[in-house]
Amino acid sequence: MRQSGSAVPTLSLIVSSIAWFFMCSSPAARRKAPLKWQLLALFTLGESIAVGFISSFYRFSTVLSALSATGIATLGVSAYTILNRNAKYDLSQWGAGLSSMLLVFLFYSVIHLLEVVGVLPAGFLPYREGVFSFIGACLFSAFLAYDTKLIVGGKHSKYQMNDKDYVFGAMSIYVDIVNIFIYIMRAIGGDSHDD
Repeated sequence: MRQSGSAVPTLSLIVSSIAWFFMCSSPAARRKAPLKWQLLALFTLGESIAVGFISSFYRFSTVLSALSATGIATLGVSAYTILNRNAKYDLSQWGAGLSSMLLVFLFYSVIHLLEVVGVLPAGFLPYREGVFSFIGACLFSAFLAYDTKLIVGGKHSKYQMNDKDYVFGAMSIYVDIVNIFIYIMRAIGGDSHDD
């Protein structure tokens, strides 16, 4: 059942964004015992409501297919990352490149949003939902590999998480998996929104 108002999902995204911001910007917040669990709970609650709201706009079969594809992708990427012992491809050094790709992706997303709301003329930049969603799923799959490698450790010890950062690591992987799910759902369900 869909809600007609958007206050609850908007509020949930704000709450999860604030929790994520505190975890990213404050080493004390991600390592202090009661605070890190409270931030994780707020983040999980906010993300759950937002993902549930987004999923409500798609057919059940699309959501189920996206869930299955996300599970397979997550298992595959995680297994590759954990089992890969080839130092030539140490994923823990991908941070700068992935961040650059994410900035380009976000810039393109903002331009598309400005087209949708009418600030920019339609067709200002070429946009194909399926291609954009596929690129998003691939980008966050790469982030999943990178974040997993930061947790399990790589060749370069300065590029791995501290053993006290396990809650932050879980949140990072959670963000990656949620984004993979949303972009896969958009890719396979482009026009299958419920009416």
